[in-house]
Amino acid sequence: MSEKTSSSKVRSSAAYRRRIARNRVVAAFALAAVVFFGWQAIAPHVANSATGEANVVSYTVRPGDTLWSYAQQITPENKNVGDTVAEIMDLNQLDSAQLQPGQRIVVPEEL
Repeated sequence: MSEKTSSSKVRSSAAYRRRIARNRVVAAFALAAVVFFGWQAIAPHVANSATGEANVVSYTVRPGDTLWSYAQQITPENKNVGDTVAEIMDLNQLDSAQLQPGQRIVVPEEL
């Protein structure tokens, strides 16, 4: 009877050690996740500009203005109006070329 008792103690002791080891691994992964996602939340996010620094001015859209018509007004004759439209859309993070009266957009001071 004492052999059965010692055998069951060995098994339960081994099971206990495995459970403790598994809990430590889970805790290590949880800690790593907290550190990673915590750092992502508090780390400064750097905005990279593909065009570098540009002097811009603010323009308030008037009724009847379209992005294309405004870009035609400010694009020099030797430049492409489509490039100006693309630059204005990039500067203002616009998903479409639709403008609303009263909307403020930034445009390059010089093209």
